[in-house]
Parts: sequence; structure tokens; C-alpha cells
Amino acid sequence: MRNFCLFLVSLILLTGLYFSSCAKVEDDETEPPTISDVRINKNDTLMYGNLVVKINDSLNTNPNRIDTVITKKWMYIYARFTDNEGLSTFKVEINPEYKDKRGRESVKDSIMPVIKLGQMIFNQKDITVYRNRLAQIPDTITRTRKDGEKLVMDTLVLTQKIYDMKVAVIDKAGNGDSIIDYKVVLMNRKTLYDVRVGQK
Repeated sequence: MRNFCLFLVSLILLTGLYFSSCAKVEDDETEPPTISDVRINKNDTLMYGNLVVKINDSLNTNPNRIDTVITKKWMYIYARFTDNEGLSTFKVEINPEYKDKRGRESVKDSIMPVIKLGQMIFNQKDITVYRNRLAQIPDTITRTRKDGEKLVMDTLVLTQKIYDMKVAVIDKAGNGDSIIDYKVVLMNRKTLYDVRVGQK
């Protein structure tokens, strides 16, 4: 009986010691992950006849640069994520604004949030993602609304301007970091050609 009591007491002590050490490890992980070197559609180009139009130059290291995203083209992210214990996932969020293409003021503007989770960083401590495919931003959207008793379909056009993009990362312990005001320009191909063609 005495041996059984000693065994039971030691089992309880060892179990308590094990769980207290696990809790201590989790409490120690309070350092948030970091995000750096964010670029959207780095080295992106379009063809205009025989002319190659460069959109985002990878050699431009100016911290005030604004990357350009062309509607209907895939949006890719390049970024470096680091954490001392291990990363979990990241997400990118942008809220394009659409307006009525006929200029009717009675039709309210629409915001279509685009939220995309990143891939391939789980359990990594230091990783740079290259060309991680996110989403395609449409240049028009169709919306159905109620006008009195009937349903009306509206075609809304993207407002071409500078948008704030949010890039956020979380580590395995739940700590997070984010870049909230990363600037990107959303525009369509015609606008880009009008601005760039003829410039050397």
C-alpha cells in the first residue's frame, strides 16, 4: 500500500511538473513575427504591340514607391516573414471601390473586399515568398438591387486610384504583425497604356 501511495504521489507531481513546464514555454512566446520587403507584382510587364511596358521595376528600392496592379491580371505578393518560434499564416486584404458607370447618383458605391490567405509559410522561421498568387481584381462588377418592387442590375466600374492594402502575419502562438497602409494603384490596361506608351 505504501509503494502504491508513493507511486501515486510521484505520478501527480510529475504530471503537474510537465504541464507547468509546457505552460511556461507558451508564456515565453510573446515576440511578434515581422514583415519586411513587401512588393506587389514585382517585375510585372504587359505587351502593347511590339512594345514591352514595364509596370513595377524590381530595381526601384525607394520606400515611397507605389506598386501598380492591373485589373484582370493576377496579383502576386513578394514578402519576407520572420519569427523566432515558427510562423502560421499570412493574409492580404484590399477593398476596391466601384462606382456606377452611368454616373447616376442614386446608385450607391460598392466596396468589394478581397481577402486572401497566403500559403507555404507554416512552421517556417524565416521565409521570403516569391510570386505567391493572391487574386484577380475585376474592372467591373454587376450588382442586383431592389428599386421599388423590381430588381435592377447595375454595372459598377472600378475607381482607379491609390488604395491601402493590409498585409498581416500570425505566428503559431497567435502573435501578429501587420502593415496596414501599404499603397498600391489599381488601374485597367487602357489607362496604363495611355500613361506609359510613348514614354522611354
